[in-house]
Amino acid sequence: MKTIFFIIALATFAPWSYAADVFCDTGRIHPIDDQFALELEQSGGTTVDIRNAQGNAHEGWDRELNRVYRELMDILPAEEKLLLRDAQRAWLNFRDTEARFWWSENISGGGTMQPINVSGYGIEQLKGRVCQLSKYEQAAMHF
Repeated sequence: MKTIFFIIALATFAPWSYAADVFCDTGRIHPIDDQFALELEQSGGTTVDIRNAQGNAHEGWDRELNRVYRELMDILPAEEKLLLRDAQRAWLNFRDTEARFWWSENISGGGTMQPINVSGYGIEQLKGRVCQLSKYEQAAMHF
């Protein structure tokens, strides 16, 4: 079972299999993903360059998360701001706890690929949360 999960994780997060996907049903590739794909392609499979590309993507998605969160907070009424703040705090706690879980050898496989797998998962978490918040923002703007 451990081997099967590791192969699935490797296929999902391995940089050589990364292709920039359409972001959040927009029909477009997000510029952060586009840059990430370019940096991975230029890495030549060198671990340090892969990790640098992942770091840049993580920073980009973290900035995007904060930007979308601030924009959403600006348009919500006071009571909903409190709910979003609480939800975001809970999500951050979940993200951090999930990351610790992903660092376990039984989940991310250990070895030299472990940091790449864990980082890839973290990037996908951030990207997913940006998508969620973006959808909330779109909904809030229509009411």
